[in-house]
This record gives sequence, structure tokens and C-alpha cells, in this order.
Amino acid sequence: MKQLDWNDLRMLLLVAQEGTLRGAARKVGVSAATLARRLDDLEQAVGQKLVERYQGGCIPTAFGADIVALAGQMGEIALEVERTRDRQDAHAASGLVRINTDEWLSYFLTTRFARFHDAYPNVEVEIVTSHRPYSLARREADIAIRPYRPEQLDLVTRRLGTLSFGLYCSRDVAVRHAAALASEDWASLPFVGFDEPRAEFQSDRWLRALPGAPAPWMRCSYGLGILDGVSHGAGLGVLATFLATDQLDLVAALPHIPELDQEI
Repeated sequence: MKQLDWNDLRMLLLVAQEGTLRGAARKVGVSAATLARRLDDLEQAVGQKLVERYQGGCIPTAFGADIVALAGQMGEIALEVERTRDRQDAHAASGLVRINTDEWLSYFLTTRFARFHDAYPNVEVEIVTSHRPYSLARREADIAIRPYRPEQLDLVTRRLGTLSFGLYCSRDVAVRHAAALASEDWASLPFVGFDEPRAEFQSDRWLRALPGAPAPWMRCSYGLGILDGVSHGAGLGVLATFLATDQLDLVAALPHIPELDQEI
């Protein structure tokens, strides 16, 4: 028997998983004709038919099914080898990474970075929290996480997800103002928001535009101050959804404000 090519075994595994030559070919970015030739080569190498090909798809023969099972085990072993290599690379990585982002995302990072340290024990992380974007070109930071796409053409960018917001209050406020919340009688409710220099933030503009709502009686210069006020019963405030759901004692008056969604 000729020496087998692992890539041909991968192709066989894909054909079995997809059920058609065309579907498997799409997965690997080759033509169905090329994949059929690779399958022919593999069958010639093992000396037996591996797949019955019909107009509606492909079905492994009994011998082919055994080879597919072995190929699946080889795939798992290959993945484990890659994971082992990645773990070794992770422990070899070292140095300082400076990440610049705003308050909401700083909170997201600081509350979720413990596992990163387990994986990369020799990497130090410095989170620089600022509404002012730091310059990557001038090496003020290595990574910036922002709710907009940068305009500099020489930066590598990646969309991470969507940051969503809702309107929240403490359980105590929810009980005391249950009727007003149920009828969305905003005029009867207390609010917490940003101070005047930050009143143009999108979330604060939305809050101040609620029909009949009074201006926030408690105003903060930073987002986590709003969280502190809301969670301690000062009133309703706009909070990042991921942050609010971390707090067990908060109630969503409006769990999602679609117009405040930000792509990160």
C-alpha cells in the first residue's frame, strides 16, 4: 500500500461529514472535480473503495466508514498537538501590553482578565481608561478598543461585537415606583446621568429625551459613578447591559435600547 497523505484523509473526513463532494469542496476551497481526484488517489492508495458516489450525495462504504473513524481520531490528535504548541507559545510570551478603552469596556476587561493571566502568566496588562483615544501610531497604547472604526488606513482592525445598553434601577426603586415604571410615567421617576460636560454622550442625550423625564438629579463625571448611584437606589440610569446583568440587585426598566447599540 502506498504511503497515505494526511490531507487526503482530511478530504475523506469532510466528504463523510458534508455528505456531498460539492459541500466538502466548498469547505476547503477547491473544485468538486479536484476533490473527486483526491478521493480517487486515496482509494488507489488503500486498494479499496471508500465512498459510494450517487447523484444525491456520497455514502462511505463499510471499509470507508472505518477509515473515516480513524481519520476523525487523527484530526483530534492533530488539534491536541496544536493546542499543546499554543500552550507552550503562551508560556513563552512575555512583556507589557497597554490597552486603551473607555469605562464600560475597561470594566469588561478588568472583570474578565483572570483567565488570560492563567494562559499567559508572563504577560503584563495595563488598561488605560480614557474617553480620549490614545494614539497607536505614537505607541501611547498597543491596542485600542473603541465604539467606532478608526480612520487611519495603516491600522489592523477587527470587529469584536456589539455593546448594548438598557435602563436600570435598584430593586428598592423598582418597588417604590412600580406604578410609574409600569406606565412609563418618566416624569415621576428620579434619574442618574452624566454631568454637563458629558451631557452630549449618546446615552445621556437619550436619557434627557425621555418624554417628560426630569434632568438627572445626580450627575457623575464617569460611567461607573452612574452604576454606583443606580445600584444604591439613587434612581434610574443607562448602563451597559453586560455590566448591569453582573449586578444581582438591579432591575431592567428597559432591558435593551436598540438606538444606543455600539459596534466595538
